[in-house]
Amino acid sequence: MKKIALILLIFFAWNSSFSQKTPGYLGKKIVPSYSMGFAPSFFNPNKNGAKGIFTFNLFHQLRLDYATSRKAAVGIGFETYSTGIDYGYAYENNSQNVTISFARHGILNVKGFQLYRTFYSNGIAPMGKKHSIGLKVLFSSTDFDDVGATKTKLDIYGNSTSAPYKISKGGTSKDFGFMYSYSSSRIIADIVVLSFGIDFNVIFSAHFKYPGSIINEELGDNAPSNQAEEAFLNDKAKQRVFSSQFLMLKIGIGFLAF
Repeated sequence: MKKIALILLIFFAWNSSFSQKTPGYLGKKIVPSYSMGFAPSFFNPNKNGAKGIFTFNLFHQLRLDYATSRKAAVGIGFETYSTGIDYGYAYENNSQNVTISFARHGILNVKGFQLYRTFYSNGIAPMGKKHSIGLKVLFSSTDFDDVGATKTKLDIYGNSTSAPYKISKGGTSKDFGFMYSYSSSRIIADIVVLSFGIDFNVIFSAHFKYPGSIINEELGDNAPSNQAEEAFLNDKAKQRVFSSQFLMLKIGIGFLAF
C-alpha cells in the first residue's frame, strides 16, 4: 500500500512538473484575435475631416499569437486604417511660378504588418497583464479624388490662370518603426479571450521635415521653395503616418484555438 501511495505521489509530482512547463492556458498555444483601435486626432483630421479631443482614427488589427511558454509568446499581425491629411498652406514652386491649393483634406489609406514578442507579468499566456515589443512595417497611399485641388500658374507678365487639377503622383509612404503595447487579458468560458490596452508606436522612417505640421498647420509650416510636388505630397503622407501611429487605445477579442 505504501509503495502504491509512493508511486502515485511520484506520478502526481511528475505530472505537476510537466504541466508547469506546458505553454499556454489549458495547454493551448495558438490564439487568433481581432482588435479595434482608437487613435486620437487632436491636431490632425480623421477620415471624415474632424479633429479635436473627442475625435479618433479607427484601426482594425488581426493578430496570431503563439505561446512559447507560460509567460511568453511570439506573434504576427496585420492592420489597416484610413485617416485624413490636412495640407494647410498651398504647395508652392517659385521656380515654376506654380501654386496648388486644396479645398478639402486628403484620405491616407494605411496597411501594415507587425512582428512582436510578448511577456506576461502575471497569469498564464494569454491571460493576465502583458508587455509586447516589436517591429512594424507600413505601406500607405493617398486618395486625392475629393481634395478639390486647384493649380494656379503665373505667366511672364505676372498674369495668373487657375484651373481644377488632378494629382497623379505623390502621397505615398513606406515606413518602419518600433511598437510597444501594454494590455490586460481575461479568458471567458475557457475559450474566449478579451483584452484591453494601449499601444505606442514610433515610426522612425516616417520623417517629418517640418515639425510644426504635426502640432499646428498655422505655425508656418510651408513647403520649401522649389520642392517637387511629389516630394511635398510624400512628406505630408509621412508626417501623417508618424502622428496617426503614435498612440492608440484598443479592445480585442480572440479565442483559444489549439
